[in-house]
Amino acid sequence: MLKNSGERHRAKLIDAAAKIIREEGVAVATTRRISVEAGVSLGSLHYHFDTKQQLFEAVSETFGATGKEWVARHIQPKMGVATAAGVIGRAFATWAARTPEDQLTEFELGIWALRTDIQFKLPQDAYQDWLCTYMELLSAATQDDEPPRDLDAIARSLVALVDGFIIQDHFLRETALPTSADRLIDALVRAIEGGFYDL
Repeated sequence: MLKNSGERHRAKLIDAAAKIIREEGVAVATTRRISVEAGVSLGSLHYHFDTKQQLFEAVSETFGATGKEWVARHIQPKMGVATAAGVIGRAFATWAARTPEDQLTEFELGIWALRTDIQFKLPQDAYQDWLCTYMELLSAATQDDEPPRDLDAIARSLVALVDGFIIQDHFLRETALPTSADRLIDALVRAIEGGFYDL
């Protein structure tokens, strides 16, 4: 629950920026347009965010936080790295399938950031955050008698796998996630069980 009007205004601005980017693209998301959409003054926007870039970072963080919470709920301690990798992949794919517009918005923010001199770290930080989250979940799932696994490589494989199918769904105008990713998730699990990711 939001505690005060300042927090409510901040949340409104994040929601408004996400809506405009989602529906019309980053180029249309000016500070004036965002403040009008949010129903708050332009001064309030600049009070909460020094720059539009900071607001866009908050939009990106909001999307990521929701997904990470969803995935983490499905992991049990000591369930085994291979099992956890399968659960993470399927949970991530399910969440992505339920939030296709958010996924597209996140990709658009990432492409925009890569083309700027000052915001190129936004997608780097977002990816690193996902990788760290997955590595922590995989580490917590590791059983005491398991061989050491390359958790970084497994986390990168999971992100690449599902992101690839998200892009495929958008480009082909399909709604095939998570079914389309299932075979590759199975293959990744078998590769982990077979020692392919052992250190």
